[in-house]
Amino acid sequence: MAKRPNYGDLVSQAEQAVAAITDPELKRLAFQRVLDDMRASRSTALLESVTRLIQVLSVVAGVVISVLSFNAARHAEAEAKAKETAAKIAELEKYAQQRQDEAERRQAEAAKPFLELRQKLYLEVVQAAAVLANPKDHPEEHLKKARTRFRQLYVAESSLIEGIGVEQKMVAMAKVVDPDLIPLSEAQKAAYELAHALRDSLAQSWKLDEKVVGNPNR
Repeated sequence: MAKRPNYGDLVSQAEQAVAAITDPELKRLAFQRVLDDMRASRSTALLESVTRLIQVLSVVAGVVISVLSFNAARHAEAEAKAKETAAKIAELEKYAQQRQDEAERRQAEAAKPFLELRQKLYLEVVQAAAVLANPKDHPEEHLKKARTRFRQLYVAESSLIEGIGVEQKMVAMAKVVDPDLIPLSEAQKAAYELAHALRDSLAQSWKLDEKVVGNPNR
């Protein structure tokens, strides 16, 4: 900060400057003129100092503003890139979900004939089992028919579509209502294995998921 002018020093310097003048009036006028000149000179120097200080501060302020503007621009650019990346990720996730939904829809369409056949044969299994499990409630003719149908389903037809859990329960049911099925004859075993081979071929052709088939390849 610039020093304030010392007027006592200015007066002393002015008096020294006019000390050689003897005429009082001329001396007074000369003293006033010298003092004014010295004060003006000091004011000019002070003004120049203040001006230089203002210039320096203006440059510093300009640099600070430039730095802040640059940082703000970089921050805005980074935010824009982050938003663009997030939008691309969301678009890719949406596309992947659409592909997955489409694959599941196609899988369901492919499995439909298999599941419809399974439902039909499962219903026949349970109907035959219900008759054989309650022999006293049905005439011999119905029992004979139910036993024949159960054997057909057990040996071949249900083997085409049954899950592993159903297969195990079919064996347990046969032990109770038709023990002659345990074990299978050579012809029955051949029919049973043929049904499984057909099931595996269908599952492969229709590209069925193992969860749908529910009975792994043997």
